[in-house]
Amino acid sequence: MKAEICKWYRDTLAPVVFMIDDFANVWIDTNGNGVIDHGEDWGFAGRGPGSSLVFLEEKLLKDFPQVKVTFFVPVGIRSGVIENPSISFVSEKINSDPETKAFFRSVGDNPRYEVAYHGTNHGKPGQEARDFIQEWDTFDSLEQAKEVINAGKEIFKEVFNVYPAGGKYCGYVSNRFSDDSIDQSGFLWWCRYSNVGLYECKNCAIGGQDFNPLSNFDVKYFGCANVVDIPTTLNGSLLSGILNPGVYNLKGIAKRILKPFLIKIRLKKLDFLLKNHLVVCIQEHIAPSRVDGMRQKPNIFDDLDSLRMIMQYLRKKRVWYCTCSELAQYVVARDATTIESHSENNFTIRTDSPRAVNTTLTIRIKNDGNGRIIQPDGTEVTVRYQLADIKVMNGVYNLI
Repeated sequence: MKAEICKWYRDTLAPVVFMIDDFANVWIDTNGNGVIDHGEDWGFAGRGPGSSLVFLEEKLLKDFPQVKVTFFVPVGIRSGVIENPSISFVSEKINSDPETKAFFRSVGDNPRYEVAYHGTNHGKPGQEARDFIQEWDTFDSLEQAKEVINAGKEIFKEVFNVYPAGGKYCGYVSNRFSDDSIDQSGFLWWCRYSNVGLYECKNCAIGGQDFNPLSNFDVKYFGCANVVDIPTTLNGSLLSGILNPGVYNLKGIAKRILKPFLIKIRLKKLDFLLKNHLVVCIQEHIAPSRVDGMRQKPNIFDDLDSLRMIMQYLRKKRVWYCTCSELAQYVVARDATTIESHSENNFTIRTDSPRAVNTTLTIRIKNDGNGRIIQPDGTEVTVRYQLADIKVMNGVYNLI
């Protein structure tokens, strides 16, 4: 009997992760009316009037119940992009009061969602937005970076009752201390790079130093602890400029006329990921509001139509909707596990990683297609269409 581990869960074409940044205890009153209006809330409103989370759920997620979301949360007082903004805003820690803690915890407890670490203050504001320094670029030493991370992790644990499994560099910016600070802080996974620009720019620095798309759009590892490195591969605004062409100038008219053709061209980016079994990690922000009056992009408000079309397109494909942690756990188990076939009816699984034990893996059994597998602990799993979802254990698996 021949058994092999599938690259992705259920032998799907690709995993799909919907990643939303800057879900924080922040409200930016862009019109100055003292009311939380459409697009101003980053999480401060909870599920009350003006809630961006409610907008996300009602306008997008309820129509695509299979989609999961990883929210990246700045746990502290999130800095504005400029030092002296004229726009009023509220920014507090996510543990600022019991009501706020309960709201964020409720999000973390939702099986469709996970919350991940996105720094404390996100960075240091400057006189102008271009002077803003992203958080991991503000650290002058490894010790300073680890001290801030550990303090942030404690806030996270107070709210969610667990330490964060992973997170993302603010603005995808890091310095020479950053990777070591993550490697030594106990994270399972991390998002270091946004590689969406590599479709157009073959040597974009933000994508790291690996310019091969077949590897740059896939999961890797870094550090002594083998932290799972999850790249961002698709912008949620992929179709926004086509679906919402704006003013009726020459360019806008051309977009309207060529709309079906342009959509097909843009979706080739998604097709590339699916065809090559690479990760589909869709990047967004929870709100467009900023304290300097500019719009934060991409964001779920401006990109709603684009996101809906992307999700509709993916609905027709055989993909695996997961969180970053679910993706990382599968990858760790997959890469640390080997199968040794003994006969037509049994095989042995071995793993050299404690992190892989009891993780679910999909394997393909080259037999008639159906049956049952007795796992080393005596439990049974079903084989359907040559696929079985087993628990990783060191020992013999018997096919019956």
